[in-house]
Amino acid sequence: MLHLLDFDGYFFDFDGLLASTEKIHFHAYKLMLLNHGYSLPWDFTTYCSFAHQSTSFFANSIYELFPDLQKKEPDWMLLREQKQKIYLDLLDKEPVDLMPGVERFLDLLATHNKPMYVVTNAPKIQVEKIRRHQPVLNCFRAWVTREYYKHPKPSPEGYLKALQMLGNPMCKGVGFEDSVKGVQALLHSPLEPVWICPEEYPKPPELSSALKWIYPSFEKLLADFL
Repeated sequence: MLHLLDFDGYFFDFDGLLASTEKIHFHAYKLMLLNHGYSLPWDFTTYCSFAHQSTSFFANSIYELFPDLQKKEPDWMLLREQKQKIYLDLLDKEPVDLMPGVERFLDLLATHNKPMYVVTNAPKIQVEKIRRHQPVLNCFRAWVTREYYKHPKPSPEGYLKALQMLGNPMCKGVGFEDSVKGVQALLHSPLEPVWICPEEYPKPPELSSALKWIYPSFEKLLADFL
């Protein structure tokens, strides 16, 4: 069993792990594509199977689905920027809930004075909108958002940056992720990886076999621990 309180540092992804934002991202992509005249036929599970890989993998999957879109706009980052603006607008319309068990888990770590960090591919403006409505998220010592490193997950660069902030790049740390690209980033870092993977998210067998700790939620993790 995972010994939750035996680590020197605790590192968390944000979207889909701490905050329930994945379906809002999905909605934003659908709206962006509709603005260009395309209707995304995927359900949420299919979306996750592509979006949780890498930016380039997701972009190629969309372009394969809509080859005319690639001819019209071959620069995926411009399309992604359009999606990000839609996503920010959606965040203004309603608050985002925390994922099941998150508040209880963070309270447990805070009670034991454990240092906690967020490492996310999301930019600061997105996480700040959510943090305003979720005071429990103020427990983190630092937020390593997209502005702080060059290469996004699955690169481990964001986690290595967070370890530098901790002041001990080789500390006994543990990282929590919900996506394939996030877990891949952890596997290339010094951190012990824990995959919090909801039932509807895809789990590639080759990745599952490489991990010791996989839970469907923080609620289940806490139930096993306590």
